Amino acid sequence: MTAGRCRPARPWSPLISGPAIVVGWWLVARDGGQGWVQALGDIVAAVVVVGLVGPWLALRGAEAEIVAAPADAVSGSPLALEVKLTGAARITALRPTGEATPAGRLVVTPIRGILTSVDVEISTSAPFGLQSWRRRATLALPHPVHVAPRLGRPAALPPVPAGDERSDGGSGGAAMNTGDLRAARPYQPGDARRLIHWPSTSHCGELMVRDLEQPRRRPVELSVELPADEAEAERRAGQALAEVLALLDRDGPVLLVTRETEGARRGLVHSRREAMRRLAAAQ
Repeated sequence: MTAGRCRPARPWSPLISGPAIVVGWWLVARDGGQGWVQALGDIVAAVVVVGLVGPWLALRGAEAEIVAAPADAVSGSPLALEVKLTGAARITALRPTGEATPAGRLVVTPIRGILTSVDVEISTSAPFGLQSWRRRATLALPHPVHVAPRLGRPAALPPVPAGDERSDGGSGGAAMNTGDLRAARPYQPGDARRLIHWPSTSHCGELMVRDLEQPRRRPVELSVELPADEAEAERRAGQALAEVLALLDRDGPVLLVTRETEGARRGLVHSRREAMRRLAAAQ
């Protein structure tokens, strides 16, 4: 955790009225000369001092840590994080913005990208609630969270590469992973529905797909260029995600070209999760 300085939270009136009460009572006790007045003044002074300084001391000793987080999220959707917080303090998410939650949880609403940390505000007014103190901190996530764009509406799909063989004789959907049947294997997430081998499925009692020798044709290539405008980039990324998912269902793996922090990236996408992560990292 990277933390900033402790600062008093508004309103600041207790920082002025508290010492004023203590000084006024001390003057009354000194002029009155009554023992019980002086004793009561000492008690009031102690309460005021503890109420003003105690939260500052408690906040300095408060520690926060994000101990658990999901691997993937969707832009604009709540993301729940498990937080370990020591001391009688409250924690509020600043960036990404969050909402009030029970102790031990922090719910934020991230935007598209790779989330590695969360900026928070830790505050407390314990023990008497006279004055609240706060400080900002940056909490590192236990691992990067890929925040994918919201699923948009796909545009017209790219055509099937010319000159490639089709599994259906040239009409209807194309198959990338087609060829000589090698064996039947259990279904895995990301396998195209057209590869389901129904005779083996009925015999084995579980969903089986054809394991083919080699691809018959090249994968469809999709290049995604995101504009500088953040809102338009979010819309285009969501549209690209819908296009990739449609191509995965129609043709199998997609050759996706994006630009990331390190530069251009060109590689095959085999599943929905891979597509979401690639478009989360796209710049």
